[in-house]
Amino acid sequence: MAETTDLQARARALAELLRPHPHRGDLIGAGAVPLTVALLLVNVRLDASWGTGIFLVLTGLACALVLAMGVLAPLEREQPRSYQVVLQLCGLVLLFVALLRLAQVLGVDEPLDSAGASFWMLAVVACAAAWLARERRSAICTLVAAVAGTFALLSFVSWVFSPDGPATSRWVLLFVALGLLVGALLLRDRHRTESVYLIDAAGFAVLAIGLTYVGSLLFGFAVFERSDGLVRGLFDGPGAWWKLVILAGGLGLVAYAGVDRQPGPGWLGVLNLLVFVVLVGQPGEGGASLWFWPMILLLVGGAMIAAGLRPREPLPPEPGRADPAPVVPVTPASPPSPPPSASPPAADPPAESPPAAASGPEQAPRSASAPEQAPGAASGPEHASGAASAPDRPGAASPPGSAPAWDRPPAPAPGPEQPPNGAAAPDRSPEPPAASPPAEPAEPAARPEPEPPARGSLWARADPGEQPTKPHRRPPSAGDDDA
Repeated sequence: MAETTDLQARARALAELLRPHPHRGDLIGAGAVPLTVALLLVNVRLDASWGTGIFLVLTGLACALVLAMGVLAPLEREQPRSYQVVLQLCGLVLLFVALLRLAQVLGVDEPLDSAGASFWMLAVVACAAAWLARERRSAICTLVAAVAGTFALLSFVSWVFSPDGPATSRWVLLFVALGLLVGALLLRDRHRTESVYLIDAAGFAVLAIGLTYVGSLLFGFAVFERSDGLVRGLFDGPGAWWKLVILAGGLGLVAYAGVDRQPGPGWLGVLNLLVFVVLVGQPGEGGASLWFWPMILLLVGGAMIAAGLRPREPLPPEPGRADPAPVVPVTPASPPSPPPSASPPAADPPAESPPAAASGPEQAPRSASAPEQAPGAASGPEHASGAASAPDRPGAASPPGSAPAWDRPPAPAPGPEQPPNGAAAPDRSPEPPAASPPAEPAEPAARPEPEPPARGSLWARADPGEQPTKPHRRPPSAGDDDA
């Protein structure tokens, strides 16, 4: 138990020693590239001088060192940094070379010419790349895993079924390309970068179909066939179906690159179109002519351009750019008026006539003399005014107990509230309340008056045009002396 704990402690110490610090990661990643190139040169140049075991040990140790640093490097964000991707790719390259030397140690002289050895070597590389893509979130390892897995599948088919010619391999590549396309569509929303790399892998599969007609040797199957000592098949172009597959793959990759603005599929599409031009550009048995593919492509391209230049209505907005929202003017709403009061407003009190000045204690009010008017007096306003002023004329008889006419004050003129003498009194009953208008909104509170300027300030100076107020004295009166 103690020995196990000691080994775990040493393993943790070694892991901490190999863990790159983020501040020095770029330097470590830059050093991993020349180290990988140096080991590849050693394997190529000293292949005949050194033993296979020495190459296996050197390459295996370098692979373990580089891959360990790439795996132990801390992830600072969702995607690994550039130096971590460099370490992972260099480690995968060294892993493939180490597996190649391991196959030689196990007795396979030419591992690349053996379908069985190629299968398990490429399968191990594909699994390692897939693990890095999943656990370390390395998108580029997705492409490596897809490409290595595709060629591992080809080697497995060649090893198990031993097909006669490359036709079987072409169909395998076609189905692999379709499967990668479906996987890219499924990952498009969740893992966009991995989806793009799967499209790249599908483009490589279509490109490999075209290279089976113009290439030389692709992992265990030959394109050219020997017959009577002559190499045949170099200019034996593909059939119409495979020409259509290569053309559709190239055009689809270019269209995808244009829509999603990804350069990788665009370059692969261009390579597929170049392979199509090389394969279809060879003259047929009847000589050079515009039939069939040149004429079809001219008609399709011309029709699409003419459709794009036809008279049109206003174009829809560009993809990804929405129209600005319309501006709707907003008018401020008036404050709501309070509901009308339920109780009617109080009626204004009737105006009172000024009381007549009394000339003595026995003086009766002016209104009390109205019933004592002699009968037969006219009730009109002119007659009423004349009757009212009759006692004031000299020689007229005065009522007993009343003051003389010259001592009585003039009677007030009859107003709208006081009927003339002899007229019927107006109806004083309260009128029904009229409908009150809606109450107006309350006025805002008045702002407080500013404080007067302090004495001695600039604004407290007297106005030069203002005249000082002169003091006024009240002249003394006779009452002041008596007091």
